[in-house]
Amino acid sequence: MAKLLNIQLTYQGKVLNFAQEGKEIKKKFFIGSNKYLFWQILDNKFPDKHLFITEKGNQLYMQLPPGATLTCSKDNNPVDSAYLTQNSILKGTELLLRPDMTGSVAIAPQWEISYDFREPRITILTPEEKQIVAQYARFSEPTAMERFNRNLLLLFVLLTIIFVLIFDLALKPKASFDATLEQKLATLQKAEMVKSEIAKVEGSTFEQPSGGQEQDITPETPVTPQATQGTPGGATTGGSAVSAGAMFGLGNFDPNATSSSAPTIRIATLTEGFAASRPGSKGGGGGPGQGGGGPGQGGGYTTSFNPNSTVGFSSDLGSIATNAPSVGGSSIRPKEGTFVNVAGNLKTLAPSGVAFGLTPGANQLVSSFKSKNVAQVSESSIQSMAPETRSRYDVINASVKARQSQIAAIYSKYNAIVPFSGSASIRLLINANGRVLNAIITPNGQMPQEFLSEVKQLCEGWSFNVKDESDFTFVAKFRKG
Repeated sequence: MAKLLNIQLTYQGKVLNFAQEGKEIKKKFFIGSNKYLFWQILDNKFPDKHLFITEKGNQLYMQLPPGATLTCSKDNNPVDSAYLTQNSILKGTELLLRPDMTGSVAIAPQWEISYDFREPRITILTPEEKQIVAQYARFSEPTAMERFNRNLLLLFVLLTIIFVLIFDLALKPKASFDATLEQKLATLQKAEMVKSEIAKVEGSTFEQPSGGQEQDITPETPVTPQATQGTPGGATTGGSAVSAGAMFGLGNFDPNATSSSAPTIRIATLTEGFAASRPGSKGGGGGPGQGGGGPGQGGGYTTSFNPNSTVGFSSDLGSIATNAPSVGGSSIRPKEGTFVNVAGNLKTLAPSGVAFGLTPGANQLVSSFKSKNVAQVSESSIQSMAPETRSRYDVINASVKARQSQIAAIYSKYNAIVPFSGSASIRLLINANGRVLNAIITPNGQMPQEFLSEVKQLCEGWSFNVKDESDFTFVAKFRKG
């Protein structure tokens, strides 16, 4: 049987490790001071990684490390380097490893590697040893309890797999993707708007506000009554019918015109309730000086409408309700006519172009920033500033853009109740610790005060990673979904 190469590593004369050809030694074998090598030489002067043994053809060669000392023997007789060189066993630092030779290499102080060739050891068992191995080299027979537990476990696993398959194929509800998340959110907002409008129309009272104005969030096309020829009557005594119509929100109102369709009733949802006005009902009254009360063929309104009446609950409100109100205003919705809803709780809308919630403390803070020469910077003017100042406002601008979703969430909440749109200029006064001292909001378009108040409270809770006082203004845009 062919002999195999064996090497051993010793330190201070003590054997540390072995390596054999075909096992640890394959085509290449490395040693070095690197801790990830199979044989690590604990010497800082030794190379980090050194190719010690390599195979070329069918022969093995040893690459001697720098400064190594070689000692060889042939047939137990020492040989010198001249013999090794003359017989082409040693070429430079490459040593041919021959089966008829042994040797050792001192690779570092107190480190030595010796090599020799040996026949592999094969253990042959006797018949008695084979019988013992056959008797004990197998698993013992399981007991009755072990077999029961094993079968019970297998049954449980099988039932679990069957249940999972049945649930997945027959019982598991299938996910529906008929609508996207944005479509579902739009549907929910539309439903909330419808509920809000129904609650406002059916649960409020008819009332004429004092000094209030209508604000149309969603403009509607007005119905223009078609006038017929006739002679103005004398039902109006003092005042102007046109100004009376404007007072009720009807624009250019002509009391002598008739309409071929049902009267239009405009309803505005206010803090106190509803205010309603309507044209006079169809009737006669064509002749001069006749008014609109008597029978006739001409155009005009009946005297049930008095354009000189003052604004109040006694002015023509009972005539448009199913039953006359017993108190000021009525909770009964008219059953006839075309209704035009005017959006919003008008008394809670902040005026456009006016700074919201500007307190004396905020004015004093603005004056303090001006006295300290703190420049007011907007999004568009950041790039024109000095580099050290621009870097600070770039940090603020990036943080504001990352927090725009917080403002959008507040807008979605209020827009689902009463739709509105526009934009708002938000000025942030920031102290040297990066905390927002005050947020001054100027809306562009009429917006609910509660919405602006909540946005102001949100912005005043922000803080930024800056170390100087800053005055930054950005614009938040609100569009109907």
